[in-house]
Amino acid sequence: MENLIAAIDLGTTKISVAVGEKTNLGVKVVAFGEVPSKGIKRGRVENVRLATQALNKALKQVEEQIGKKINKALVGIAGQDIKCIKPEPLTVPREKYDTLITQEEILRITQNTYHTPLDDGNKVLYSVPQTYNVDNYMCVSEPVGMFGRNIQARFRLFVGKENSRMMIENTLRMAGVEPLEVVLEPIASAKAVLSDEEMEVGSILVDIGGGTTDVIVYHHNVIRYAGVVPFGGNSITEDICIGCGISYNNAEYIKTNYGCCFSDYANPDQKIVIPTMGSNGGKEVHVKVLSRIIQARMEEILEAVCWHVEQSDFKDVIRSGMVLTGGGSKLGSLTNLANFVTGYEARLGSPNAFAIDPSSCELAKEATSSTAVGMLIHAFQRMEDEDIIYTNCVSSVTAATVQPFISTPDPILITEDAVVAETEKSEAKPKGNGRGKKFLGKLKGFISGESLFGDELTNDV
Repeated sequence: MENLIAAIDLGTTKISVAVGEKTNLGVKVVAFGEVPSKGIKRGRVENVRLATQALNKALKQVEEQIGKKINKALVGIAGQDIKCIKPEPLTVPREKYDTLITQEEILRITQNTYHTPLDDGNKVLYSVPQTYNVDNYMCVSEPVGMFGRNIQARFRLFVGKENSRMMIENTLRMAGVEPLEVVLEPIASAKAVLSDEEMEVGSILVDIGGGTTDVIVYHHNVIRYAGVVPFGGNSITEDICIGCGISYNNAEYIKTNYGCCFSDYANPDQKIVIPTMGSNGGKEVHVKVLSRIIQARMEEILEAVCWHVEQSDFKDVIRSGMVLTGGGSKLGSLTNLANFVTGYEARLGSPNAFAIDPSSCELAKEATSSTAVGMLIHAFQRMEDEDIIYTNCVSSVTAATVQPFISTPDPILITEDAVVAETEKSEAKPKGNGRGKKFLGKLKGFISGESLFGDELTNDV
């Protein structure tokens, strides 16, 4: 473990830290830590102090596993403020047109796009070349090695708030970690779960997180579009709170253990009994009703995904379908619902043999780990393709007996004591997601069997 690189995913519901090395079989994730996040909402760091406290716990888990201290790390950036724009083509005349176009020339053109003037405090976070025109040669994907007087380049720029980036970097520095690179999270997730064939023939990656859902479109091995839907797994949990009249923790528990995205597949006779104060026998929640609530919000998320795919201008060339990953993808029958709503063939995705060394730790193979693992893959690819060397990412530490850490989250037990505890801290219950009264009215109708959205298309993304 000499050449270790660390990656940090500051998510809405969890903070993940992964450490990996390069082997003959790919990237081997040698350590993985995960803790509930604090101070982060909808993918954005809002309270640096709280986020740093949670990050320190995740770092400690990983440092105990490897027996080394993490000094530097890649970190992801996401959130509902991320936008994809298509600027005007950039034309660059060549003085030495009788020489071959070099990789350095193309890199300089790409770097220039990071200085594109933007308003409202936005900054270019990621620039992706699409195609090039070299004199009369149109739509060239690889101009290096060609002759030409002029190079015209087309780009997709992914922009976000500069303040969001600063908050992320400050969180790492307060935890004693220097940011190596800020990576767009949906791009990292794609590297972990999409196969080479899927990126070639065209595919849609949908990463369903706690606060947001990231969408990315690949075609001909190029990122064509990325967007963010401002809803995720937490929105579903909040809907269950409203629809079933239960606490947030209980709603999260029954969603995780009994949730189904397609109400047609739910058992109409199955009930979940949740003990409540002042209620004889507890509160009954029908699994069929639970599934209707989940399906309502998931349909809205998938409709918003379709809207983003239409904005990409690549809707009609997607041949490989849709890949679903992230914590929200673990809900039952999601692929069936995605097939029905979007018309694309869908599969579940997680870091696997074609992305990482099979001997990687088991937690790194979960769908919830896609972003952190993808950042490691991204880092080692840059080292190989661009001769970038990340050094001093970890250092030796003196510690007593280093115990291997195994992350096993405590189950939420629905008991009388748990209900009392939830009642006492009801003031701290997460607030609604902003759609509040409008969605509540529709939700009541849908539980009774009415249509929730009708023909209405989600346009507020």
